Amino acid sequence: MGMKIGFILGCIILAPAGNLLLKHGMMQVGDFSTNSGSLMSFALKTFTRPEILIGMVLYIGSFVMWLGLLSMMDISIVYPVFVSAAFVIVTAVSIFLFHESVNTLRIIGIAVVVAGITLVSISGGHK
Repeated sequence: MGMKIGFILGCIILAPAGNLLLKHGMMQVGDFSTNSGSLMSFALKTFTRPEILIGMVLYIGSFVMWLGLLSMMDISIVYPVFVSAAFVIVTAVSIFLFHESVNTLRIIGIAVVVAGITLVSISGGHK
């Protein structure tokens, strides 16, 4: 059970962290349509950003842990828990890091997600 929890927490931490770093890096690169030049120059500018490279490594680490989880747990249990938790983390951090706005409807939606995580996690489903 300890390894499963470690892998779940690893996925829940690494995937959002990787995505947040990718977003930060792309904010530095800028929108493809506003960058003058070719796809090759855009790719070069993108893949030389440290945030992009570190974000990719974290995301790959999450993927490896995800494969381990798939070998140990029912996907119908672990996928909703992972995706929902990652959604909550990314939304919360985006508010503070990227100053994204959140309205009441979105907050209610996040509360529903948290309730769903709770229901899924207490329903069992371990191999």
